Amino acid sequence: MIRYLIKNNFKLMLRNKWVVIVILLGPILVIAMLSAAFGDMMAAYEKTGNFKVGYRINAGSVFEENIEDIKKAGSEAGIDFFSYPDGDIQKIVEKNDLAGFLVFADDSYTVYENADDKNEGKTLEYFMEQVNRGIDAGVRDLMFPDTTVSIAELPMKKLSYMPAISSTDYYGIIEVVYFSWMGIVSVAGVFASEKKNGIENRFALSGISSGKIYFARWIPAVILTVCEMAVTVVLSGLLFGVSWGVHPQSALILLLTIMAAISVGMLLYYIFRNFAVTVIALFTLVWFMGFFGGSFETYMFSSQPESLKRLSPIYYANRALVEYSCMGHSDYAVSSMVCMGIITVICTVLALGVSKIRKGAEA
Repeated sequence: MIRYLIKNNFKLMLRNKWVVIVILLGPILVIAMLSAAFGDMMAAYEKTGNFKVGYRINAGSVFEENIEDIKKAGSEAGIDFFSYPDGDIQKIVEKNDLAGFLVFADDSYTVYENADDKNEGKTLEYFMEQVNRGIDAGVRDLMFPDTTVSIAELPMKKLSYMPAISSTDYYGIIEVVYFSWMGIVSVAGVFASEKKNGIENRFALSGISSGKIYFARWIPAVILTVCEMAVTVVLSGLLFGVSWGVHPQSALILLLTIMAAISVGMLLYYIFRNFAVTVIALFTLVWFMGFFGGSFETYMFSSQPESLKRLSPIYYANRALVEYSCMGHSDYAVSSMVCMGIITVICTVLALGVSKIRKGAEA
């Protein structure tokens, strides 16, 4: 029975050709617009050469025993560090033509940016974000010495995250992720048909389980969205030369993202029982996730706090896929997969729970 339902629902989804076309062409149009709009900014970031940064460090700072590793990694990333233990920071920056200045306190740091070197300032912020992640993990390592990662190694691993990526590559990847979250729109034909023909009442009378009904909708929606995004990936490469890299992990991250997206959309529909409201709620949610996750403003230049970025599931997928493209590896791969997997499981369980509660209330 479930095979028949999956097959029938898949046919219903394909009948809504305009939805399929929008999901296919939407990312292509957005890629073209955003890559053109932010091309100069990304090019400036790519062309940022070596620049000088001053620093001073408090005795006993968690950064103190790592400063040489930080300076070495900074040099590889195009940042030359110079120590200035004393003096007025603004005068030091002006006199020595520095792009910025770092003050390392006991367990924190402050970044001072030169207003005339905004690109370098953003690069320095991004660099130090990775250092901070490494040092934080290092502090935990000191507290729990049985762990295997040492402080000195962490900055070197994290600081390889300085991607030089074009606006076309960046938005070519990011917008595919973003539009993956629109996949629930594909199910519109199924929900409309069920409502028009009273299919849900027939399901109740036939005794088909809520799980079978759910997955008869979920599986074809995932398959169709995967096919649509696969075509978009190919088109983005052919039309814009977007480089995705050759990584099975990238394909897995995108697949898990689509699964999570469909699961969230299904849950919202099970809650509201109105497709129009579901779409509005989902698009609003996705917009906020994209806003904080780097779908509009690149996460390298984003002014959003790191804590807010990490609240967005899209951020993990975006970052992992971008870093796979421009570096060939990413420490965000596992976290993005785990995040999407958890979302899929939780939303599926909640949707089935809502369905069961509604059945009990209607009985």
